[in-house]
Amino acid sequence: MPEEENKISRGEIRDALIRSGYLLESRVEGCLRKHWGYVEANASYEDPETEKSRELDVYSMTALKAGPEDYDYIFAVLLIECVNNPQPVALLTKEPLTPFLHHEDVKMAGLPVKIRDGSSDSYQSLADFLGMQEYHHYCQGRIATQYCSFLGKKSGPKREWLATHEGSHFDAFEKLCDATDYFVNHHFKSWSFAEKESMNIEFYYPVLIIQGELLDARAGKRSVTLKRAPHLQFRRSVVVGGKEKNYQIDVIEERYLPKYLEIMDRELTKTARLLRRRHKAVRDAIDHIVQRARRLRSPEKIRKVMEH
Repeated sequence: MPEEENKISRGEIRDALIRSGYLLESRVEGCLRKHWGYVEANASYEDPETEKSRELDVYSMTALKAGPEDYDYIFAVLLIECVNNPQPVALLTKEPLTPFLHHEDVKMAGLPVKIRDGSSDSYQSLADFLGMQEYHHYCQGRIATQYCSFLGKKSGPKREWLATHEGSHFDAFEKLCDATDYFVNHHFKSWSFAEKESMNIEFYYPVLIIQGELLDARAGKRSVTLKRAPHLQFRRSVVVGGKEKNYQIDVIEERYLPKYLEIMDRELTKTARLLRRRHKAVRDAIDHIVQRARRLRSPEKIRKVMEH
C-alpha cells in the first residue's frame, strides 16, 4: 500500500483529538484560568491499588482569607475529569432520604477540620460547627446513585439503543474518588508543625465535566421522564477496610462551568465569613491540636490528632 494512503490527514487528526476529549480539557483549563485561579492540567496522584502514578485531567485551586492572622486562608480545590460523550449521559435521580447529613461528605483536610466543644477535649466536625447543612449545595436538590449512557446496536435495518455503563464514565468516577483520597491524605501527611500555626483548610470537590448532554432521569410507575440538566449530583459509596465511604460528585455540562464556579465562590465566601466571625473558637482549636500533634512523628498518628 502506498505510503500516502497510510498518512493521517489533518481532518482525521482533528476528529481524533475531539473524540479523545483533549479539546474539552483545554477549554476547561482556559475557563478556569480566566475565572478561578491556579490550574494544572494532567496533575499526578497515586493509584491506591497499583501504587503507580496516574493523571487527573485538571486540578484547580482558589484561596480566600478567612481569619485575622496574615496567613489564615481556606482553599477550594476542584479535581476534574473530562469526558467527551457523543451520546447523552443519564443520571437516575431521586429525593435523598437525609439531605441534611450530606454536609458530612464534604472532603476537607488541614487545620482545623474539627473544633473543640467548649474547653473540653471533645470535638465536632468543622462542617457541623459552621452549619454547612444550611448552605452547602451537597445538601440541596436531587441525588443520583445510578447512571447510564447509550450504545447503538444494529438490529436488522433498524438501530436499537441500549442503556449501558460506559467504561470511560465508570473509570472517571473511580478516578475522582481515588484522587480525592490521595489529595486529602497528602495534605495531612505533608504537614510540618511550627510553634504557631495559621488556619489552612482545603475543601475538595470531585467534578465530572461532560461535553455532550446530561439528562435527569426520573422513574415513574410505568415510565421514565427525561429532562436536560446542566448540573446534577452523583453519590458513590465504596467499602474500604470494612467501612463505608461516601463521595458526592458534581456532574456538569461544559457550558455550565462558569455558573458552577459561582456556586463555589458563594460557598467559599460564606465559609470564610463564618470562620472570621468565630475566630476565637478556631484559634483555640488550632492551638490545642498543634500542642498535641507537634510531639508526634508518625504521619498516621498526626492525621488522627488533626482529623478525629
